[in-house]
Amino acid sequence: MRATEPSVIDKSIQKHLIVQWRETGRVLAKIRWAELAAMRDEDSRLAALDILNLAGTLTDDPQRERHSGMVEMQRLFSVLRARIPA
Repeated sequence: MRATEPSVIDKSIQKHLIVQWRETGRVLAKIRWAELAAMRDEDSRLAALDILNLAGTLTDDPQRERHSGMVEMQRLFSVLRARIPA
């Protein structure tokens, strides 16, 4: 295989990876919700304030206001999701 060719993953390995990613996502979501539930009110207020303050650190970019790339990224994810067998 040349360096410019994409690697080919065996279908069984690909299916195993997909199952593993889904399980990892489920476990991480469970951890995230447990951590959020355990937060004290003051910690959650400070976290929210930090997030709001981040917006002030962004530079004004007229191109970003018109096109962030998020819609295109979601379109590509949708196409890829449709190709993955359930």
